[in-house]
Amino acid sequence: MSMATFSGPVRSGTVRYGTVADGRNVGLVVLKQVYDTGDLTGTVVGNTNTRIMNLPQGAYIHNITVDMVVAPTTGTIAPTFGTASGGSQLLTISAISTGGRNAGTPTATNLLNWITSTTADTQVWMNLAVATGTLGAGRFLVTILYSQRLPDGTAVPAYNNV
Repeated sequence: MSMATFSGPVRSGTVRYGTVADGRNVGLVVLKQVYDTGDLTGTVVGNTNTRIMNLPQGAYIHNITVDMVVAPTTGTIAPTFGTASGGSQLLTISAISTGGRNAGTPTATNLLNWITSTTADTQVWMNLAVATGTLGAGRFLVTILYSQRLPDGTAVPAYNNV
């Protein structure tokens, strides 16, 4: 298996031109980036800010999930995700103390920020708040699903609104 890098939005479908009534079926490919925190054992109470990924200029975020693959012990973890160090522009997730998937509930303001910058790539930062004690264990994966759009934020083809 090989990997390839594309410089622009990837479209898929068999009927590129015409109207929806004519059978046009081209859409944008959904992409993902994943950040692995690694073993969080020994992380102390407080906040840690880390830049975890960069999204291409004009991208549209579809979803952000946190998969707690090793439950935290001795404390809780409450991650927030923003476009700047310490920010929460993209999503806030309540304290996590058990394993499993945590998606949080984005606010209307969060969702507006999921339409990323049209002037530069968007840096995604994670603010990890640890409460109640130094962690005895913990590890999670952050997955962001997004579609790449043109640098000005428009979709390709233009009739594809999101």
